[in-house]
Amino acid sequence: MLDGVLDGGYGMLRNASEVAYMKTLTDDEQKARIKKLWLEDPEAYYEWKEDCIESGYLPDLFGTSDNPITIDESKL
Repeated sequence: MLDGVLDGGYGMLRNASEVAYMKTLTDDEQKARIKKLWLEDPEAYYEWKEDCIESGYLPDLFGTSDNPITIDESKL
């Protein structure tokens, strides 16, 4: 629990785990996973997504700080 408080999103270990897991998924599977994460805990999901954008993780999915990709999670 402390992990999540210190690192935002899902916590340092799960944030990294989610990034690694997303890299193994197809585009359709990534969309389904995003929808699931968003539905379960939107606040944690958005914190994790922002961390991915700021850190340059999953740039093909979320973009980068200079060029973020807009996703409407409610329509996935």
